[in-house]
Amino acid sequence: DPEWTYEFRDDLAVRAGNDVYEFTTSLQPTRWLTLTRLYTRPEKMNVLPDTPVLIVQYALHLPPGGRESLVLKMPVQPIAEGDTSALSELRATTFDTAFTDTVDDWEKILGRGVQIQLPEKKVSDTFRASLVYGLMARDHIGEDYIQTVNKLQYHDFYLRDGAFIMSAYDVAGYPDLVRQSLRFFLKFQEPNGLFISNRGQYDGWGQALWAFGRYYRFSHDRAFAEEVFPAVQRAVKWLHAARQADPLHLMPATNPADAEFTRVVAHVTGYSFWALAGLRDAVVLANAVGAATDAREFQAEYDDYYQVLFKKLDVIVSKTGGYVPPGLDVPGGQDWGNMDTLYPEILMPPFDPKVTETLKQVRTKYGEGLMTYAGRLHHYITMKNTEAELVRGEQQQVLRDLYAILIHTSSTHAGWEVGPFPWSTRDFPFGDLAPHAWFAAEYVILLRNMLIREQNGELHLLSALSPEWCKPGDEIEVVNAPTEFGSVRMK
Repeated sequence: DPEWTYEFRDDLAVRAGNDVYEFTTSLQPTRWLTLTRLYTRPEKMNVLPDTPVLIVQYALHLPPGGRESLVLKMPVQPIAEGDTSALSELRATTFDTAFTDTVDDWEKILGRGVQIQLPEKKVSDTFRASLVYGLMARDHIGEDYIQTVNKLQYHDFYLRDGAFIMSAYDVAGYPDLVRQSLRFFLKFQEPNGLFISNRGQYDGWGQALWAFGRYYRFSHDRAFAEEVFPAVQRAVKWLHAARQADPLHLMPATNPADAEFTRVVAHVTGYSFWALAGLRDAVVLANAVGAATDAREFQAEYDDYYQVLFKKLDVIVSKTGGYVPPGLDVPGGQDWGNMDTLYPEILMPPFDPKVTETLKQVRTKYGEGLMTYAGRLHHYITMKNTEAELVRGEQQQVLRDLYAILIHTSSTHAGWEVGPFPWSTRDFPFGDLAPHAWFAAEYVILLRNMLIREQNGELHLLSALSPEWCKPGDEIEVVNAPTEFGSVRMK
């Protein structure tokens, strides 16, 4: 606001009369109005939203072993002029107290979920940090609990990211948070029944229904199933009508302008895979609420869609050597949803030649052990293939992926989206892509699935273990682990 006045008052940086932060004055900092103008007096300025203002700069001369402390305190929201109580609270808060309170709060939150103890600290620390990064990105605004991706570039809600983050909370033991957040998904259903959060991207249809059904499979929360079931009915009705209008009788053709980047209008393979996953959970929810007629209709829709899709795929893979492409009717595109053959749901036999060849061809595009996206490293889509290899029992490859994923995390165990070109630098092309809550969710799900997972009505334990966890005297312990069959404790 060009009418805001910027000033320093003793140990406070003040904008428009509101206290933005408190700083240490005993070390006599230099005060700057902007990065290039020293502060001399209060001023009004017409600056851009991202222009740094009211800067304090310290010049410290420390002898060997010397120590100094700089404490800067910034409240989440500037303290309103005249709010002496809030200002007094800020002044009374010490770093040590704030740090201890923060640690205690997070330990309480993490302590009520699944506990995974492994001999390799980096692996389990990244699991805990990933849960924190997902939870940090939740917003509570009015009655809405909004799962965003981070507080930076992706401080927004997306059905596709949100569905995976909910899945991570399902397996980590936070059903209350899932239930809160899933209600916000309902705001992204259009009057005609379509679930969509990004224009032209139809994977959100299946992801919303999958997230609803997956939560029910873990929680058996019939009240929630009854709450969302009318939305499920409208969604399936939309899909049926959309398929009838489509020449291929699939999810409508579109230009996603993201992820698969087919660049032209196409039937996106991953959108059909997600349609199948969503229909499966529509059947689950119909059975949960006792809607037998709907369950039969939803199953019939699934069976017909499956037959139509795989008949089309058989024609396509006969021309691609078995590789399932990103688009069903156009060449090219970025590998993304076409990798979803065995994860998040098993849609084909694990050793179907189409699965094998797709994994093989996609792996030729790896660098530094990670999948690439437009030639750059991509952290979390790597785990699509890792999960498929887990289902196939390819333990050695799962472990190679796990360590490639871990070695690319930050010093605080954060994952990211698009990174540098392979074998170039460690620098992100965009500085605000980490921590990325979709990466965090995928890591939580992957490590959990390596230890405990469901497959075809069975519970599988210890599907992939590192030799680093299996030395004499080592222990692996999992406590309070939710599954579709109930809670599991394993040691």
